[in-house]
Amino acid sequence: MPERDGRTLPALVNSQMTFYELRAPDYGDRSKPSDRLGRDSRGVRVDRALMDEFRPEGDVLEIACGTGSFTAELVRHARSVTALDSSPSMLALNAQRVGDARVRYLHGNVFTWVPDRLYDVVFFANWLSHVPPSMLDEFWGLVRLCLGPGGRVGFVDETPRASALDETQLVGGVPTARRTLGDGRQFDVVKVFWDPADLRDRLRALGWAIDLRPLGETCMFGSGRYVGTA
Repeated sequence: MPERDGRTLPALVNSQMTFYELRAPDYGDRSKPSDRLGRDSRGVRVDRALMDEFRPEGDVLEIACGTGSFTAELVRHARSVTALDSSPSMLALNAQRVGDARVRYLHGNVFTWVPDRLYDVVFFANWLSHVPPSMLDEFWGLVRLCLGPGGRVGFVDETPRASALDETQLVGGVPTARRTLGDGRQFDVVKVFWDPADLRDRLRALGWAIDLRPLGETCMFGSGRYVGTA
């Protein structure tokens, strides 16, 4: 993977947040041009069946909730959903789309946000790949901090098979993808295509027992609990 330039990690995180705020009106709209080189093949029916299997019951935290495709599925099972995102526009579209009083919306940067309560389930979709590798341990520490006794985590993300959908580069040593808005402006976002076996080993070292399995052609689903380190 070639190196593009030496921008700092905070600058990359800011670029990522700016992109998704600007992209919000077109995000998930398949009638609009893709911001990538291609599109994933996972459909709404797959996501619904997955949530019916996972059954996120109780009080759920959804990290990087976006415009609500998974929020709508989570709230079918949950007692309450706290939907967190760094983009005000994403949160507004999510609230309009989901329209359920059991959903509490929080605006915040995941990398600096501090939880105000415990949850039975933490869920995130298409987010883990946007966590810089150097911040992975810290992020999973946050997930652990959010979970009450017996709490579960679930997540969906892309595998290396999805790398053909992006123009990838190293920026300041961090894996990134170049994303394009409808008006032609381009932004770099952090994009780490984790190999499932490598990710499982990394999480096991952090004390997580995570089951990972394929989801569609280019994604994986992970679920499990914190069990502690030896």
